[in-house]
Amino acid sequence: MPGLVEIDACFLANPYATTEVLNRLQTLAVPQLTRMVEHYPSQASVIARTLAPQIGVPAGYLCLANGASEVIAALLARSGSLLLSLPTFSAYHEFASGPVMTLQLEASENFRLDLDRLEAMVRRHSPDTVVIINPNNPDGGHVPHAELVDFVQRVHHRVDQIIVDESFGHFADEGPPTSLAPLVPALPHLIVVNSLSKSHGIAGLRLGYAVMSPDRAESLQRSALWNLNAFAEWFCGLLGDPEFQADYERARRRYVRETRALFAGFHDLPTIKSYPSRANFALLELDRSAAEVVGALLVRHGIYVRDCADKRGLDGSRFIRVASRTQEENRTVLRGLRLVLEQPARYPLSPVIDDRKPRAHAQNAITPHSSHSADSHSAGVDDQALSHSQRSAII
Repeated sequence: MPGLVEIDACFLANPYATTEVLNRLQTLAVPQLTRMVEHYPSQASVIARTLAPQIGVPAGYLCLANGASEVIAALLARSGSLLLSLPTFSAYHEFASGPVMTLQLEASENFRLDLDRLEAMVRRHSPDTVVIINPNNPDGGHVPHAELVDFVQRVHHRVDQIIVDESFGHFADEGPPTSLAPLVPALPHLIVVNSLSKSHGIAGLRLGYAVMSPDRAESLQRSALWNLNAFAEWFCGLLGDPEFQADYERARRRYVRETRALFAGFHDLPTIKSYPSRANFALLELDRSAAEVVGALLVRHGIYVRDCADKRGLDGSRFIRVASRTQEENRTVLRGLRLVLEQPARYPLSPVIDDRKPRAHAQNAITPHSSHSADSHSAGVDDQALSHSQRSAII
């Protein structure tokens, strides 16, 4: 929405990391840029050799993708039955090729993923694939690394593949990011997915990857030899530059600190609940229609946030997701939210409370896959026609 959106607080990427990448891109000489535009990039298997040392796995374990969504779709194309928690990133539900079993996360429990309940469902239903996003989208819920490792080891031989999506892992803490990727050689059913769009602010370069057993990687990569562009290949090389690594780490830590400050500001706002998050966004529950708040923020303040009414697993239309941007933009978002929420609600809902009793656990929800759901991925929208702001609203 050009001319209307001044702050895109729906877009899930680190703006400071984008700046570090652009600083390097702008120094490229014309002959190098000419080669990047005129010639084909290397094949994905060659680029994997460049990226592998930064991931900490042999190149044969890497499947590179034109954005994480490409590898997610490939992994689920013949996935059989699928078990995932709700709410979560809609692509996993949309790309499923077989029955989908869901574990409902409870607002009264801060959408915490109970790994014991998830394991019980694995034992009861024997799904082919289990998906965990950590931190989760749209709530930012986080499973501690040691607990997740223990779960994967317990259920590893009961399923064909365990997909752990770590796309928001760089925002979980100021300390070095943890990953399950080094466990893949010992646990061949484990697949670790990551999107560099979020952590490094390069959504336009379309670069993601999955770490998996070499036979899986070879099978998937065989159908996508030239799926990366020359700028993505250049970026993979940049990741090995020690100076860039240091600058990126400073940008990452700064962004994490400012994101935590934004979350603290949410807790001071009236009539809302901000759910615990270890990602770069927070899920807010309102005392009024999400559409009312989203519209008021956009029209009055030029702030665009995610209306989560179409997210499976969220009860009703009272949730919004707000992403962290720069420090000054975050302050503007907080001011805008406060001004909107201080006005009487046009469409009031019941007050937000924190001590709600949990609903009966929906552990046995099994649905056939359908491409015509309420989620944004299946809303009949031509993705090629979406603007930047419209794309960020789908995620």
